Amino acid sequence: MSENSNHTALKAEIEQGRFVRAALLAAQHGLPEDELQELRCKAIGQISVVYRNPHGAKALARKYGFTREAVKEVLEAFVDEMKKEDDTKPLEPCYDCSTGRYLSFEEWMDHYLKTWNKLPE
Repeated sequence: MSENSNHTALKAEIEQGRFVRAALLAAQHGLPEDELQELRCKAIGQISVVYRNPHGAKALARKYGFTREAVKEVLEAFVDEMKKEDDTKPLEPCYDCSTGRYLSFEEWMDHYLKTWNKLPE
């Protein structure tokens, strides 16, 4: 692929909100570390906040070399950014099948960060 088509593919993934794929493409094409880190943070934020997928978040965190504490910081920053943009719908309570309760995102985050080490690798 040419450099221009690589950039176009990466830009398309970002515009469509597919941050996990965008982070993968960015790493493959040697983007600067700060841009790559930003995409990785967005990917972890999206899989946690929007999709509420703790297993996926932990897998990404391990792949990217993030600790539990780093993930907590990333999620808090992601939530702050969502609040600034007035995009709070994903933060509202939704059903969590493992607890059998409706949890706001903050409750969900607290629960899964407490059980982080118990999540399968």
